[in-house]
This record gives sequence, C-alpha cells and structure tokens, in this order.
Amino acid sequence: MDINIRSFLFVIATLVNCSANDKETVSATTATISHEDSAPIFAENEGGEGGAVVVEQNEVAVAEAYLIADSCAGPFRIDAVIPKKMEGFDVTKFQEEKIFPTGETREIFGYIYEIGNEGWVKVTSTYDATTDCITDKTSEIFVFSDLFITAKGIGAMSSIEEYVAAYPDFRIRYIRNEGLFVVEAKHLKNVQFIIDNEYYRGDDATLASGESVELQVSDFRKESHFTAIRIIK
Repeated sequence: MDINIRSFLFVIATLVNCSANDKETVSATTATISHEDSAPIFAENEGGEGGAVVVEQNEVAVAEAYLIADSCAGPFRIDAVIPKKMEGFDVTKFQEEKIFPTGETREIFGYIYEIGNEGWVKVTSTYDATTDCITDKTSEIFVFSDLFITAKGIGAMSSIEEYVAAYPDFRIRYIRNEGLFVVEAKHLKNVQFIIDNEYYRGDDATLASGESVELQVSDFRKESHFTAIRIIK
C-alpha cells in the first residue's frame, strides 16, 4: 500500500502513544484538513547506511501512529476527548440516533476522519445516563482502513485464519442485539474485529440461543475476512 505525504505529516505532528494518560485540549471549531500532493513517505537517500536508518525510523513511527492496541487506534482512544480536527485527515461532524441496551434512543454526535483513499475512522461521543447528557468523550471507535494494524500485523482487512494464528487466545461470538460477528483476544482489550455476516455458514437457530453466542472458526467459510475494527468501552 502506498503511503502519501499527508500520512507522514500526520506522523510528525500527531504521533500518540496509546498508553499516554495526558489529554490535549482541542479547538471547538470543526476543520477540514487540506491535502498535499501525493508523494512517497520513504524517499531514497544516497547517504548509504545513514539513509537506511532514517527509513527504518520512519517505518517505526508510521507503525506506532496507526497502532491498534488496548482501547485505542493510533491517536484515537476510548474515554479521551474527541479531537475536532486532526492533521492529515479530512474531518466531518455527524449526528445520529442510537438505541441503547435499555431501549432508550438518544441523538449522539461524533466525527469521521477520512484518510484520502486509504479509508476512514468513525469516533462516537458518550451518553452519560446519570446526567442524561451527551459528552465529548469517546465511547466507540470504528476503523475502516487497513493502515491501522496491531503489533502482530492484524488489520481491518485480515482474515480469521490470520487472526487466530497471531492470537491463540481468541474467541468468536455473535452479539444478537447488534447483529455482529466479532473476534476478540485477551491481549487486545476492548478491541473487536468485525466479520462480514455473509461468511457465516452455521445454523441460524444457534444465533437465537442467547444474547452472546460463542462460535468456532469452522462456523465460517475459509478465508473469511474482516470488514472493520471496533473499539468500545
């Protein structure tokens, strides 16, 4: 996959460590980020070994910038304030109605961060049932881009087989009230990889047997791929 210069600018300006606790105060203005012309992020360097070191450092920086880890995807983290602008992304605010497990419906907001033709990330606000208010803290992150990968190289477009090989402690389940097939691992806290429903080949009656139904790899077609990554509270 080609990585263009806007990704490099994003790495330099907004590299975030997923384990960091500090929160940045952000502007209240929604901004659209202008893009630079496409160019390779790793330019050839005639400096011999020194150039190779720079390339390796850049590769590490990019990997960290798009890392899927516990409760986060790169700079986006659960419970952090939703950034209203992010360099390297086209940012669009949205509002939608959400039905909560209690059956109540609330209008929530969030932001969609587009990475040119490399996909996008959707970040949703939090509903505080105690105050009956919507806050600007992140409650859910959806990743629709294969730029974002785990430390073991698993991303939104990986297959179930690749995930299972990387994370032997996996579990697959069907969440009935959301209609989602997800794969999870203890090593990736609050991170779910979403399987396309069309890959399921098991008995539909099994899916109706509980709110959360445990499944096996054999319940899906071979080389079943994910459609997205979801990170939740």
